Amino acid sequence: MKKWIFAGVASAVVSASVLGGGSAARAEVKVFMDQMLEQVFRLKPYLVSEESFKDPKNSQKISESLTAMAALSKKINHEKMITKTGYQISANVLNQQLKDVEEVFKTGNKSYALWSLRSTLGVCMSCHTQVPAVSTRFSTLNESRVLTNPFEEAEFLFVIRNFAEALKLYEKSVTGYPKNNVVLADVEKTIQRQLYYYVRVARDFKSLAGTLKNDKANTQLPKKTRERLQNLLSAVEAMKEEGYPQFTDDKKAELKTYVEKGLKEELSGDFSLDLPKKEIGALKISSVLYEYLNRYPETSLKPEILYWLSFCEGRYRYQSMYSLPELYLKQCVVEFPHHPIAKKCLAEYQDLVTMSFTGSSGTHIPADVSKELQTLQDLIQKIK
Repeated sequence: MKKWIFAGVASAVVSASVLGGGSAARAEVKVFMDQMLEQVFRLKPYLVSEESFKDPKNSQKISESLTAMAALSKKINHEKMITKTGYQISANVLNQQLKDVEEVFKTGNKSYALWSLRSTLGVCMSCHTQVPAVSTRFSTLNESRVLTNPFEEAEFLFVIRNFAEALKLYEKSVTGYPKNNVVLADVEKTIQRQLYYYVRVARDFKSLAGTLKNDKANTQLPKKTRERLQNLLSAVEAMKEEGYPQFTDDKKAELKTYVEKGLKEELSGDFSLDLPKKEIGALKISSVLYEYLNRYPETSLKPEILYWLSFCEGRYRYQSMYSLPELYLKQCVVEFPHHPIAKKCLAEYQDLVTMSFTGSSGTHIPADVSKELQTLQDLIQKIK
């Protein structure tokens, strides 16, 4: 039976063997999850709109919900009621991530806080983004809270992993432009969501090609946007016969060669998105890595896979709401402090954290976050 990590969001599968305490334990965890679910819907109007998320008049409500979510996640994990997949992001790491979102919102870059919150919720909903899952409870509760803007509603559906309905609304966001009140920047984000889903999640190049053709058929789109759609379509057509390579546990060397060749520029510090084929290729690599890790959760390559995933995701930090390289880097350090690559993961993580707390007034890292960074540093030094 596949098991999903779920740090406080209500659609995860929690196995009876892990709950251990029987019906009483299940009832207790349900109470916490229902409370978390309420906070998610309380945040819905702000999750889908950066303008609303950054608006000072909404700050108190958002901050209260973020504080409540961090506390609820910690309570659930303290009861040891969370199951894991081969991905195995630890409860402590996920808890800390929610706490970091809370701190960033209060003292740092709110745009970063929103992106991080979306990404963290995506991880909470399921460790593996290439296994579509829909929470019936989420869908039922959402029926009475549908947003009028198709892009914003699609964003929320994507967060809760109702991909089928989200993709329908995303397509309307593009094909109905500009009469549907969707701004051009959101059209561009929609195209990125479509790429992310069809390449990494569904692995369906045929449907992606059809979607890009439908998008491009809207002659009201700016010339530059239609040219981008055509370039992506050409790349998809050229790559559609390549398939997704599979590697068995005894083919670690081949997997490493495949990844390092595909991420050559990223691993050397170049994150430019100048070629559609490279853009799509990074998504393919992340999908291959997730599948491999799910099949071989105890692989000796796990520290390196976490490091590689951070670079795959690095390309999509602000385009995709499932992008959270910090989580992979932190997990690498926490779980494998003895591994040579842990030092690289920590360095990358420190850079990302510093950026998150840097704004127009300079860099202001809260004491708790500085303490966490020092703890990670001490962990690696202690192993030496």
